Amino acid sequence: MDLSVKVGNVKFKNPLILGSASYTASRNGLERYIRKGFSAVVTKTTTNKPLEGSPSPRIFWYDPDRKSMLAGAEALRNPGIGKMCQAITAVKKLAEAEKCLIIGSLAGNTPEEMVEVASRFVDAGADLLEINLACPLTGSYLGPDYEKLGKYWCQTPEKAVEAIQAVKWAVKVPVWAKCVLNAIIQPEFLKKVDEEAKPDGYSFVGGRIPCLVIDVETGKPKFPGNILLQIKKRIPISPIVTGPVKSSTILHTAYLARMTSTPLIPSGGLYKGEDVIEAMMVGSSSIQICAEVYRNQNASIVFLKDIEAFMERKKIDSLSEIFGTALQYIPAPPLLKVPIFS
Repeated sequence: MDLSVKVGNVKFKNPLILGSASYTASRNGLERYIRKGFSAVVTKTTTNKPLEGSPSPRIFWYDPDRKSMLAGAEALRNPGIGKMCQAITAVKKLAEAEKCLIIGSLAGNTPEEMVEVASRFVDAGADLLEINLACPLTGSYLGPDYEKLGKYWCQTPEKAVEAIQAVKWAVKVPVWAKCVLNAIIQPEFLKKVDEEAKPDGYSFVGGRIPCLVIDVETGKPKFPGNILLQIKKRIPISPIVTGPVKSSTILHTAYLARMTSTPLIPSGGLYKGEDVIEAMMVGSSSIQICAEVYRNQNASIVFLKDIEAFMERKKIDSLSEIFGTALQYIPAPPLLKVPIFS
């Protein structure tokens, strides 16, 4: 069986990529997951200097028994590019031996900051880069170092183009843009970024569900530290948690596959191998998983066994045989529409 996939001109040994999270912020974390069969690991999104991120609590399950709703509110907490580069250099030989690519995730308040981080990532051995233009938890309420990180760069297509162009012109490795979903599903935004910035891939997280959970023991709502800080500062809040959002991920992937030829790397609600198959059938080149690893550190092994079992059952020799096969049954925009949430 051939589980390999291509994202643009880059070959991955399988479609499973470990998304950026706290577990990829160190040498030990990278080593652990490079050994678990992933085709690539994405570093913790990194800035030019260390950031503390949101106040605690940052990561917890709203429903610890079922573990279906994760609060992840780190707000780009990271060790800084110096330490992240040291971690990459330390694991590079292992990654090459395991045929696991290293993707450097970066953010900055200016294009110049992004270029600095990108260049140092490449020098340290990163095979690809992902620009985080999507983090919804940043903002000046956390301090001046957070004012223009993440979602700021998807406020307009011009800002996204500025950031992506700056990094692409500075390095010679593929550059993916991790974008706010509500931005790239708008045709005018996508067209401008596609034509002018020409990213080598779009990564995105499927729709998220605003939720409210109450701790019945205390009668108080469960909020991560960034929301508590916003309440304290009297900033309007919209609590967001990562819920069971696979159907949103599949819908938006199908929509984007009809709108662009740029490779798509979605995540969100993909909890088993057949979810990966489903995403590929609607046009994803590969996928990223994150929350499932918080449930099970061996999730990748389970995913890959599921994919192999599917291929054996359907007598499929290569995953390339299923890429985009469902799109023929789905109308293209404007007949296919997706909701835009404020």
